[in-house]
Amino acid sequence: MDAPDNVANAASQAALAVARTILTSMQTLAGGQPTRNAKASDPEPFNGSWESMEQFVQSIHIAVTMQLDAFMDERMKILYTLSFMWGGMAQVWAANNTSAILDNMSSFGTLAELLASIERTFGDPDRERTAHTQLHTLKMTPGMMAEEYTASFKMLATWTSFNEAALEDTYIHGLPQAILLKMYSQTSLPLGLASRKSVICNLDQLQMGFAKLKQSIQPN
Repeated sequence: MDAPDNVANAASQAALAVARTILTSMQTLAGGQPTRNAKASDPEPFNGSWESMEQFVQSIHIAVTMQLDAFMDERMKILYTLSFMWGGMAQVWAANNTSAILDNMSSFGTLAELLASIERTFGDPDRERTAHTQLHTLKMTPGMMAEEYTASFKMLATWTSFNEAALEDTYIHGLPQAILLKMYSQTSLPLGLASRKSVICNLDQLQMGFAKLKQSIQPN
């Protein structure tokens, strides 16, 4: 058996062991009855791609929080997380760590430690530069709500070292001319990035309300 087959076999055995361990734990805790917590959707499998790393970590947080009764301890939470790491280097990494946990030789004592390691191992090595690029190319496209654009902008801005003036300039450059015209038609311009975000979102809501009113008056 060659190396790739060994890796795949080890990963399959580890995944099976995880599934059996978690199933046994859930049955023991629930006593054959549904748990009190709401059932969360299973996280999407993670293959090690840095583009999907943050979404994977967030989905794990949500799933574990919504199903606390299903996990006996931190070890069960860690095994649960590793069971969704399939494909690519993530599968090999998860298989090695799963074996270590089942053999009581893991260096991870809590789920937080595991997720921090996942972020270090599979995260974007130059997150700030990537955020800079994405922030400069972010635009409020037709059909996009101002609140959606603002939320995306805020998320990317947290990873940059831009000062307030640079962020304000970048935010304005991503807005369509129609909204900018409405903002600059005000009797006075809002001061500061936070004020401009609030005004832009309000203008967008008013514009949508006017469009709906116009449609109800002249449906054709």
